[in-house]
Amino acid sequence: MTRLLLCVAAFVATATGRAGEVTILTPPAGEKAYQIAGAEFAALWEQVTGQRPVLRQAASDQPTAPPGDVVLIGSDAVHPVVHRLIRDAALEGLNLQYGGDNYRLLSVRHEERDVLILAGGSGRSTIYAVYDFFRRRAGVEYFWDGDRIPQRDTIELAGLDVLEQPHFNYRGLRYFAHRGLHRFQAEHWDLDDWKREIDWLLKERFNLFMLRTGIDDLFQRAFPGQVPYPPSDGRDPDAADRSYDDRTSFWALRYRGELRREVLQYARDRGLLHPEDAGTITHWYSHTPSSFYTSHPEFPVITDQKSGYQRSTQAIWDIEAQQTWDAYWKLTETHIRDFGGGVPRLFHTIGMAERTFGSSDRDNLQRKLYVYRKTQQMIRECYPDVPLLIASWDFIGWKWTDEDVRRLTTEFDPRRTIIHEYTADMCDKVTYRDWGLVGRFPWIFGIFHSFARNSDIHEDYTILSARLEEAAADPQCCGLVLWSEISHSDTFLLEYLAENSWCPQTLAASDAVDRYCRTRYPSELGAAMRPVWTAFLPLAQTVHWSIKSPERTVVFDEPQFRLLASGLATLTPQRLEALGAARRRVAPELTAAPATLAQLAGLSAAWYADELWRRDALDMARTVANRALFVSLAQGAARMEAWRQNQAEAAAIERIAEVNRGLFDALADVLAQSEEFSMEATLRRLERAGELGGVAPQVNPHSEQTLKSNAENNYCRSHHYELVHTVNRRDADAYWSWVSQRVASGDRGPWRNPAVLIEHVKANADAFYATPLADMKPTAARGPAELAAALGRLADSVQHVVDAEAGNP
Repeated sequence: MTRLLLCVAAFVATATGRAGEVTILTPPAGEKAYQIAGAEFAALWEQVTGQRPVLRQAASDQPTAPPGDVVLIGSDAVHPVVHRLIRDAALEGLNLQYGGDNYRLLSVRHEERDVLILAGGSGRSTIYAVYDFFRRRAGVEYFWDGDRIPQRDTIELAGLDVLEQPHFNYRGLRYFAHRGLHRFQAEHWDLDDWKREIDWLLKERFNLFMLRTGIDDLFQRAFPGQVPYPPSDGRDPDAADRSYDDRTSFWALRYRGELRREVLQYARDRGLLHPEDAGTITHWYSHTPSSFYTSHPEFPVITDQKSGYQRSTQAIWDIEAQQTWDAYWKLTETHIRDFGGGVPRLFHTIGMAERTFGSSDRDNLQRKLYVYRKTQQMIRECYPDVPLLIASWDFIGWKWTDEDVRRLTTEFDPRRTIIHEYTADMCDKVTYRDWGLVGRFPWIFGIFHSFARNSDIHEDYTILSARLEEAAADPQCCGLVLWSEISHSDTFLLEYLAENSWCPQTLAASDAVDRYCRTRYPSELGAAMRPVWTAFLPLAQTVHWSIKSPERTVVFDEPQFRLLASGLATLTPQRLEALGAARRRVAPELTAAPATLAQLAGLSAAWYADELWRRDALDMARTVANRALFVSLAQGAARMEAWRQNQAEAAAIERIAEVNRGLFDALADVLAQSEEFSMEATLRRLERAGELGGVAPQVNPHSEQTLKSNAENNYCRSHHYELVHTVNRRDADAYWSWVSQRVASGDRGPWRNPAVLIEHVKANADAFYATPLADMKPTAARGPAELAAALGRLADSVQHVVDAEAGNP
């Protein structure tokens, strides 16, 4: 102790800081994340108190702290001052598991001043400790769309002793390759967007993210001189028009590569894990450029594919040829070298996903098994101990049986292999049980949640909470990850994921609502929003993604956005039953929706300026609109069939047709209240990106057509203002006009989808592609009165649906 006091006294004589200041002292060595943690502490302290603390890096040969209160960043393994405090009995130790995600927040009163130690088992978890300190002591809360940072004169350092350790080893999100709106699709994000996203991942204590947004210029880097960069001023030569297969890069492809490199470096500096893809990576979002085949005209490709992606650039290379495995590994090695920092920490493989091959089911299965064997052999030859994530998506179809999957797991080494179970929240099948993973093989609970088209609030917590309770009790379940095809669609779910991936104790929806309202809103607003969320969630939960369950396939179909292309007009008895089953599930919960919308409208005057509340209000409103649109279509189908059977009057069909049209108009009004739903605003935002690595962010002039192709295609249609206001509304007019004409003619034969509606599909799409986005963008005024009015109009339209369900005129 005497030695420490002498060292401190000597340092005081040369210190430039003033007594009484808070000084942040980072370690002299260790991962870059420790310096980042110190910088984040200083920035947050200043945001809360308005005072900038002193930020210094300790000297390795002078293990002393400056005068005044001090914050020590890092454990004794990296910080000599913490080590000296332990040696001199100021504390006994930190009780950390070194190298992991646990962390300690410990206050020590030492020589008339407060010393706060923020230490993690790694640099990453030390960053967690910093964010958690401000959450606990300053009331700061973190969200993907902004932080809540209260203002205080000072922050207490004393009296803190917290040891945190996550329940699940892997916690995080997957970002996918669909495109359409900036908020929802990561392919639109520039480096500043990604920095905010990665910072938020750390604030939420995630440690894993998957950049499944395509492969950018990987082929050009792996095969220089053989695969040239495509032109940056036009359509990609391999693009498919009016499809998500138009993979034309919005920015020049060389710029996309620099962006990927910078994003992954930023994440790696902070300790985040990013899996390296290996094996048969070719997919719709990771094409083989046609120029590769030009340079390799005899390159072997599988030619007996039976189902799935059929374009030549999407083909899986012939797995019987070693040449193809060498080329696949060349791509993986290149990504590790150019984007992965040269040292992989995780691998990932999706196998021969979403396709079938060969002459029989057995042949298909044996080929897929062979691919997993060869992929493991490739990885283990070079990286014998790096864990491998096995993507489970292919297992839910494409000729796999549950027994096939169980047998496959016996071929995987459980010490180095993890089943990334993407579909653990499927409503009609409990996959992880059926595959025998529980208690037997390491697995990650994957919340699939939604496809690109499903951008509203819709997770079913009656399913999710019960299954997560089961997963949390299984020592073999080592992760909780969101696998959605769309980002930022459901803020409530993201908060549920963050809380329960660290400590699965807030599983019930009611508990999650309490936490959400307490942390996301100011106290007065939180009290007002708690009953709103409580009333709203039962309606949001009425739909859920599924493969075979008729009453819950609405999320998969979203027929309101593809009215003429969805088969809705072909009202077979089976289709009617599916619509009826879903209607019976959704309609009862719609009753409370008009009052929910009225409550949100009433809050607009006081809280419109609160961006987080405004976003939630719009998300809730468009979710209500989705449910009401579906129910109105199902009501119309039922009345149409009843009329055909001489059991209903034509006027009943006309009334519901008018309600349905009004709902589309009301939804467009709601979407117009935010640029987040405007494709034109998304297109303009691309121009904001900055230069990277000496490469300018040149926006491809074909980007507008690519954006339209990626949003309008039948798979991806969702809450795009320009689509809802034009294509969807015109489709509704065409549909109901056809119905009216049939009724007027007295033709009571079976409902069929006639050629005239197919013609309308093409005509409406043609008009959309021919019209500049600038001519279709929302022009409505925005403000508290306008938002309240839009919510009110939607409430009136929804009330008509509720009344129709109750039999009222």
